[in-house]
Amino acid sequence: MVEWTKSEGVVLPIALAVCLVLAVVISVLTAKKSEKIRRIPLMILAIVVWGLEIAKQTLSARGGYNLWSIPLHFCSLFLYFFPLAGFFGGKVGQFGRTMTFTCGSFFLLLFYFNPSTVIGSSCDNIFGSFSVFHTFIYHHIIILFYLIMVMSRLYHPSKKDFLYVFVGISVYAVVAISMAHILNVNFCNILRSNISFMEALRQSRGQVVYTLVMILIGLAGGEVIVLVPNLCRKKKKEDSFSKIMKILKSEV
Repeated sequence: MVEWTKSEGVVLPIALAVCLVLAVVISVLTAKKSEKIRRIPLMILAIVVWGLEIAKQTLSARGGYNLWSIPLHFCSLFLYFFPLAGFFGGKVGQFGRTMTFTCGSFFLLLFYFNPSTVIGSSCDNIFGSFSVFHTFIYHHIIILFYLIMVMSRLYHPSKKDFLYVFVGISVYAVVAISMAHILNVNFCNILRSNISFMEALRQSRGQVVYTLVMILIGLAGGEVIVLVPNLCRKKKKEDSFSKIMKILKSEV
């Protein structure tokens, strides 16, 4: 069941509309440009999120550093994938864009299903503090980045995406799980879950089974996400091939 507060019902549709308009305008203006030019908006957003993160970490350190501020949460992954997706071409860029597409799709589903679990009560007073402002803006930059990347045709599905997703999610799982237990910080619901049925699984089957299930869900979900555009790409190629064959047959 989708759970939204009254303030989220007002603020989030407006914020999404702004993101959509910006993404459409940017994709239209750069439609006939080279891929490198089309990546410039992604580069700018990557710089912006790192600027926000540096400010967040600086302010957190001044007030007595909270280990929760360590960027090892699921949404923190975009800090690392955005620069790869925006600044690089080739395999590095493809890895960054694949992981941005995969994690971005995950994020959009989770975010709009229950926004409060992602951004707390930030819709109640966006400018109440820098922390609240950062939470709201950062997560909407994720949405904007995702929309621009997709609308500007910067993500090109390929068979290698399945390997990229497996490696990306596996590396994150190893690092985040290790640090969550070492620091006793609940990164990505690793130590305990705020989802009732997952928490029930953890308490009934134990931490190891719970952790393995979470990893499998992440891997399986990620592979399914990249499977969809790959299937669409394959169908498009087959349709194009069929059209060419029909033309050749008619000429013969």
